[in-house]
Amino acid sequence: MKKQIKMKTIILLLLLLQIILNVVNFTMAEPIYSEIFRCKKDFGTYQLNSLYQTNLVSALKSLPALTSKSVGVKPNEVTAVSLCAGYLNPQDCKSCVDKTIPLLLQKCPNQKGAAAWRVKCMVKYGEPVLNNYDVWFVANEVSYIITKDVVGLQNTLSSLVDKLLLRLYNGQPTGYAYGTQDYKNNRIVYMVMQCTNDISHKDCTKCILHVSGEIKRCCSGAIAAAILTPNCYLRYTHNDFRVLN
Repeated sequence: MKKQIKMKTIILLLLLLQIILNVVNFTMAEPIYSEIFRCKKDFGTYQLNSLYQTNLVSALKSLPALTSKSVGVKPNEVTAVSLCAGYLNPQDCKSCVDKTIPLLLQKCPNQKGAAAWRVKCMVKYGEPVLNNYDVWFVANEVSYIITKDVVGLQNTLSSLVDKLLLRLYNGQPTGYAYGTQDYKNNRIVYMVMQCTNDISHKDCTKCILHVSGEIKRCCSGAIAAAILTPNCYLRYTHNDFRVLN
């Protein structure tokens, strides 16, 4: 009798341990944006104490109170842009942008074009380009856990992308959409997509289609991922990242 009770206790403990490990695995599997910095080398460099640097500092100081600011005239015109996750409160947005700017200047010293993604915000600057749409880099953060149902997850993601694309500018001036969709075994896929305010509605849609197309190439089967560009991003997970992070 005692052996049976002891065996049942061990089994219950093992089941409890498995549940805890599953929770930990799914939590740890969510991609945390590392500090992604990109220097746009083909834009060239500027001299210290130059007019370009003065304009750059002035443009960056306006962020994030203004999401986009241009200062000066060519060839010393600088446009600085910031983007905070649409679910972020203003205080956290400002904190993220304020901490990102000096790091970006440190990582890309004297560069006339650069961009940085940190946690929940993005900062970029450079010379103005046509329509401000310039996907000159694509970065991704991918979970190391792969689902057994790759096709099922891919179909869910495709369906959710299509649904959120219709909401990008639904009653709001900025390109932002957040939503969920049931996946399997009572799991839910959470997704957010967002564009910077300096591009058109048409280019925003083009950018989101670009990054959603990257999912199959970089993240097939991954239970969580984020695809980041200078103009837009897309993120999906199995947890509500608005609460967890």
